[in-house]
Amino acid sequence: MRASTLWKQPRAWVVVVIGGLLAALSTIAYIGPASDPQGRLHDLPLVLVDQDQGAQLPGGTAVRLGQDVTARIQEAGHRDGRVAWRTVGSREDAQKILTSGDAYAALVVPRDFSRAALSLVAPGGTPRRPAMTVLTNEGSGGLASSMGEKAARQAAAAASAGLGTTLAERARSGLAAPSADRLVLLQDPVRVLAEPARHTSGVTAGGSLTVYMAIALLISGLLPAVLLTTTVDASLGYAPLEVGPRRVMKPVIGIARSATFLAKSGIGIVMGFVAGSAVDAVAVWGIGVEPDKPVQLWLFCGAACAAVTLLTLALFAVFGTPGQVLALLLITLFGIPMSGGTIPLEAQPRFADAVGGVLPARHVTEGIRSLVFFDGRGSGLTQACAVLGAYGLGALVVGYVVSRLYDRRGWTRATEHELAHPEAVVAMAR
Repeated sequence: MRASTLWKQPRAWVVVVIGGLLAALSTIAYIGPASDPQGRLHDLPLVLVDQDQGAQLPGGTAVRLGQDVTARIQEAGHRDGRVAWRTVGSREDAQKILTSGDAYAALVVPRDFSRAALSLVAPGGTPRRPAMTVLTNEGSGGLASSMGEKAARQAAAAASAGLGTTLAERARSGLAAPSADRLVLLQDPVRVLAEPARHTSGVTAGGSLTVYMAIALLISGLLPAVLLTTTVDASLGYAPLEVGPRRVMKPVIGIARSATFLAKSGIGIVMGFVAGSAVDAVAVWGIGVEPDKPVQLWLFCGAACAAVTLLTLALFAVFGTPGQVLALLLITLFGIPMSGGTIPLEAQPRFADAVGGVLPARHVTEGIRSLVFFDGRGSGLTQACAVLGAYGLGALVVGYVVSRLYDRRGWTRATEHELAHPEAVVAMAR
């Protein structure tokens, strides 16, 4: 048979078309969520803190300019829908929210905000510009933290312009007109400072560490399943083992599909946990990652990797060889770009957010983020453990039930001739 005859078979062209479609879907999955994150931004979780204690005017009237500023910021966020502000009364409360991973940044109005602002229009004395502080949250992810800080700075800039207008009107209504220097200050009266909500140590990769560890775990869970399927099937005589020019074909051993799946699953759980432990060990001991919860991170990495291995083995058991392609699509090609590890969920298309929510990559990412940066707090870790546990258990049940069904239907992996004359089959294969 000549190699050119393969192109005359319709199946060869079907494979070409399927390969092109898979490439197109992978491109959409990766580039789609990243195509316009600012344009798709919605409900970005930020915290707004009003600690302003107010001040008194010369006539005895009390004013709270910080309250007015925060009200404008909330109204603007509600109007355009890009930012979802959560208001708290203290900086400590904001830091608790940030360090649990429930917000990307915070904007703090300090206690002396009104007094400093009124000093800009008070006759005599030394003017002192009021300040707002942006608390950043590197653990939420590189882009998420950057978008949160940018949104907080934009809100502070808009508030500064509004406050400048209010103060300028107040100054003009006074007995003495403000000086030119003070009028310049009133064009942008508020200073915006930035500082981290918490100081992180060790390797963080600019907040993107979680997605890199998640990719390593997902691939490390996929590889043991592929390796197991190849070696076990070869040792049972259902597939040849080719290493370079050498091809080994062993006699067929009669064994039920369900028994084969259970044997692979038992070994796969151990292999997956060991592979996940290796990822954790290299990250922590080799590269210098310093997680908040090191023991829990090790257990999570091992369990998550084992769950991915079981899922891949179940896809092999149900779909056969195409299961490898399905596993690659669901676990990595579709899962990673929709995980929220690179592009925050609030900046992704809604369909990507919905699809990514049912794939394991997002929950692996959220679990790692919680244990590395947020001391295991927040709902992300609990949900990640529940979903990944359901994936592992569900894969085990579905894989066994479908394999058992194949056995009962008589869909064995070897024909009666192969089972009766295994040596002859091996000789023909050679």
